[in-house]
This record gives sequence, C-alpha cells and structure tokens, in this order.
Amino acid sequence: MKILILTHNIAGGMIHYTSQLANTLAEEHEVVVIAPRGVKRETFQPNVRLLELDLGNIVKNFIKNTLIFTRVIRFLRTVREEDPDIIHVNGYSLWFSLLLPFLHRYPIITTIHDVNPHTGSRQFDQTIARRLFFWYSDALIVHGEWAKKQLSVSTPIYVIPHGDYSFFSTCEGEEVAEEVGTILFFGRIEDYKGLQYLLAAMPEVVSGYPDARLVIAGNGDMGRYMLLLPDESHCTLINRFIEDCEIPSLFMKASMVVLPYIEGTQTGVVPIAYAFHKPVIVTDIGSIPEVVEQGKTGLIVPSHDSAALADGILKLLRNEPLRRAMGDAALRKMKRDLSWETVRGKTVIAYKSVIEDRQCR
Repeated sequence: MKILILTHNIAGGMIHYTSQLANTLAEEHEVVVIAPRGVKRETFQPNVRLLELDLGNIVKNFIKNTLIFTRVIRFLRTVREEDPDIIHVNGYSLWFSLLLPFLHRYPIITTIHDVNPHTGSRQFDQTIARRLFFWYSDALIVHGEWAKKQLSVSTPIYVIPHGDYSFFSTCEGEEVAEEVGTILFFGRIEDYKGLQYLLAAMPEVVSGYPDARLVIAGNGDMGRYMLLLPDESHCTLINRFIEDCEIPSLFMKASMVVLPYIEGTQTGVVPIAYAFHKPVIVTDIGSIPEVVEQGKTGLIVPSHDSAALADGILKLLRNEPLRRAMGDAALRKMKRDLSWETVRGKTVIAYKSVIEDRQCR
C-alpha cells in the first residue's frame, strides 16, 4: 500500500506524532510525507520519503502560497505524481481543506486531534476547515471514545490511541537522576491547559512538602500567570520552545507530570511521561482520562479544582513507593496499549476499510 501523509506542522508535538506514525507504517508499506518547508526531519526514519513544499501552514504562508498559484499547482501535481492508495491528513488546516475538492479522487482519512477549537485560538478558519474535512473525508480517526461521541457526523470514525513517544527515552545523552519533589508542567502555554489552577495549588503543596519545586517548561505568553508564580526557590520557569534534546532531562528529573487542563481532547504529554516511568496527574477532561488508570498509572482529579490538584500532588510526593510503582505501571501501559505497533495495526485496518468502501461505490 502507498500512503501519503499530509501535515501542516514543522516542529513540536504534531511533528513528533506524524514522524512516529510514518515510521511505523513504513515498516510494512510505502510512505510519503508532504510537509511545509523547514520541517524538522530528525525524527523521520530514512525509509520515509519526506517532501518539503510551499504550503499555507501559517497566515503569512497561507496568503503567499495561495496567491502564488504555481505553488498550489505544484502541490496538486506532486500528489498526482505520487498517486497514493490513500491520503492521511494529520490534523486539519484551512489551506488543505480548500484543496480537498481537487484531492477527492483519492480515499482520504483525517486524524482529528482536537474535536473542538481551543479557547484563545482562531475559531473562524478552524470551523471552516473542520466542516470541509468532515465533508470530504472518507473516515476520521480520533484518540478516544469521548472524542468520538463529540462528533455528530455520518462519516465513519475509528478510535485509535495516541502512540507512545518512547523515542525520547532513547535520545543520546547522560542519564539524569530524579530530583525528588519536582513537579513538571510541560508544553506550550495555552489558556486551555489550566496553568492558573496548578499555580493556585502550589502554596498548599509547598506548605505540605517544603522541598516541592514546580518546573514550567514551554513557549507561550506567561503574562497572566507571572503574579501567581511561587518564589524562585519553589519554581523554575523555562518560557521558550523546548528543543527535542532537552526533553529527556526535564522528564527524568521530574517526580511527576501534572496536566491541569480545563478543556481539550487528548495530549502527547502523557505518553512522554509514561516513557520516562513517570506518574501523571490529569483532570477529567476529554479523552485524557482514557489513557490514565486511576491509582495505577496516575491520578485523575476534577478540572478547575486547585485543592484537588494539591491533594493529588502531595499524595504522590509523600509516598515514594507508590510514586515509583505508578511510574513502572505507566511504562507497562505505554508498551501494552500505546505502542506504535498497535497504532499501525488499527490504522491499516481503517485504511483498508476506506479503500474497499471506495471501490464498492
């Protein structure tokens, strides 16, 4: 089978996902990935053919690469020349959605990572793109049963887990010891991630465990949170894009990873934590609790609840045997339920079903 994967990302979690999906599929199939120029190629295996084109992945590129119509033509010509058996779009974008009518000769399957636009994001273009992808896709993939229930569409929907990010644990570099008491908040700073609730929990955490230290690592606007930050003896802020080579050290040093989200669908942070034997504390938001076994691989607490976050953090900080047992269970769960072999098997079943349905029309 020849699979063409489209992505509008060049770095970060979405490229990690795209590369690992492409790598696992390429073990058994021919895989071509079309990505914007400047994409980080390091995590793609050599047997994945990566094509960089001028795509409308950001506002500036959208305008330029649409008005310079030869770039649209080149993209469409490249797809025709590749002549895939199926096109897999990893996350919808407006630029790709406007070209879907020209791609509809091929079976199209789309992974919907977020079933609703996040608070604070541009909702207008995402809503248009979402509707067009629902219309033109032969099938959709989501990362949880909750996510599937949110989509009131007639299009077939496949529930396939978000794969593991164990490749981070094999990155070159020295082993770093856990810094007991370290609480990690990792990822881009966005409103929907509920950082304010974690910050509000920290006074109680520090009172109950004086050696507690919060590490906030990620790019984004920290303006609204600066007055809530604990003093420097209990907080480290790394407010910039975190390079891949820095990720292992951050997770190895952590005692736990906390995701105080107030909305969302699924996340790649939990699989990273699991890869480093770290328990997680998550909120009861979206499909995130579906990959956390309560009391075994982590804790699930109510969203918008700083007191519950503080209680959960203190429970793990004060009980090292429990924390380590959860970390070991997290790694086992990752290998059992979130492996890319599992993802590949379910994804290929979805591909074949879509292709067969097209042939029967």
